[in-house]
Formats: sequence, C-alpha cells, structure tokens
Amino acid sequence: MSSWHRIVLGMAQPMDACKTPPLAEPPPVLLVDGMWVKIAYPTGESVEEAQGRRRAATRPQKRVVLSALGVWPDGHGESVHWQVASGETQAAWTAFCTARAAKGMTEKTPEWVASEGSTGLEKALAEPLRGVPLQRCLFLKSTHSADHLVFHALEVEDDLADAKAVRKAKQARKKAMLADAGQRSASDGEGDIRAQAAAFRKTWDVRESKAVANCFTDFDKTFSYFQVDFPRSLLPLIHTTNLLERLHKEVRRKQGDIGMLQSERGCEGLWSLSSTRESAKQHAALKGQS
Repeated sequence: MSSWHRIVLGMAQPMDACKTPPLAEPPPVLLVDGMWVKIAYPTGESVEEAQGRRRAATRPQKRVVLSALGVWPDGHGESVHWQVASGETQAAWTAFCTARAAKGMTEKTPEWVASEGSTGLEKALAEPLRGVPLQRCLFLKSTHSADHLVFHALEVEDDLADAKAVRKAKQARKKAMLADAGQRSASDGEGDIRAQAAAFRKTWDVRESKAVANCFTDFDKTFSYFQVDFPRSLLPLIHTTNLLERLHKEVRRKQGDIGMLQSERGCEGLWSLSSTRESAKQHAALKGQS
C-alpha cells in the first residue's frame, strides 16, 4: 500500500464529515468553477508486472472536480463543497447544487454567486438559486476575449515577412487590449465601468470587433457584485473567481508531486487536504492582521 493510499484512508472519516453536515454559517458569497483532472480507472483487465505478479489494469480518464468556495465578510474564503463529475454539464451542476443545498446553501443563503461563465452551470443555478445575482469572473471574461483577436491592420516594426516582428506585434496588441479591458476592475461604480467600457469599445472596435463583441456578451453580469452588501475593501476578492483558482493551483501542484490520481476517492482526499491547508493559511493571515 502506497503512502498516499494510507493518507487517503486516514482522511476518509474527516473528509466525509466535512462534506456532509450543514454549515453553521452559510457564506453570503459563493465562487464556483470546475477543474479538470486525470484519474486512473480499472479497465476490467489485468497485467503482469516484471516480478510476475498480476494487478488490475487501469486507464487514465478525464474528470472534472466541481467546486464551490464560500467567502465571508471578514475576508476569509473556504471550500464548502466539491464533487467529481464526468463533465461540466447542466445535469452535473444540478446534482452538485442539490448536494450543496443539503449543506444549508439554498436560494436564501448566498446573496451572490461568481462563476467563469459555463452555460451548463448558469442553467443549473437558475432554479436552486432563483433571484440570486450571478457574476461573470471579470478576469476570465477579459482574458477569454483575447482568444478572439484577429489582428486586423497590425502594425509591425519591420517587414511583414519577418515572422518574429509579426509575433512581437501580436503580443503587444494582446497585452494592450487586456490592459484596457482590465481597467474595469479598478472602477468605483457602475457609471465608471460603463464609461470605461465605452472608451474601450471606441478604441478597439474597428481593429478587433470579434474580441470586443465577446467582451460585451453578458456585459452586465461582470459588475453584478455591486448588488451585494460586502465591505468595499474586499470587492477585489469576489468580482473574480481568483480566490478559488488559488486552491486549484495548489491542487495541481500537489497532483504533480504525487503523480496520477488512482481513484476518485484519492482525488477527493487531495482536494480535502488542499482545502484544509488553504483555509488554515487564510485564517492565520486574518489573525495576523487583527
């Protein structure tokens, strides 16, 4: 039995205890997203190892960990629910929301939800969180718009035939457009955001109409965070899903250390350990500020 397998077995009881009971104080803000991983599943066949022993054959398959991170008015965030699914479909998110509601997070508890903008997710949230404002992650909205750049009327320093000069010019345009799009996050109110957005459209619409159109799709959802009664100083924590992405980054780092995840249980064990660690770090930081 591997050391990681022993850790997973030891984590089973506290992990189940963490996932099942209702929260004493449901968070007013939820950040939700999915993270793709690879998990080894049995194929039903067996293989013979070099020592002559036979073991069950496995094959890696892609799975997504659907997760929700709660944010409280004191500024700390904590993973409140997660589960492994075969894809980010409406059915998968609906099952996720049903399990999440069992922990006390219903349409009456969160005041606001932020996501990366998955269609299946938003449809799944429509019923259990009817009337709760949905926020599109401002950072991801801006960066995804850059995926639609066509580089019309590109200005380069050297001859157009010089591939290096063209590549440099494309990088410069992408950087400049993302910088302009990101100005919205520094705005103090809805009026300022709309004024900045109008200036952004005027600057970029002729050269990058597709990217601008993408940026303005569901535009109003990128500043719905003004509808939640939250300390002004903490708004940067909730108008994106970056706080949840920090947890994802930690999970990816740990997965790189241990290698292929050998079971869904092992995946959940890794998630539980990483969540506990990140929560402890945030509580320590808040304690240090007090």
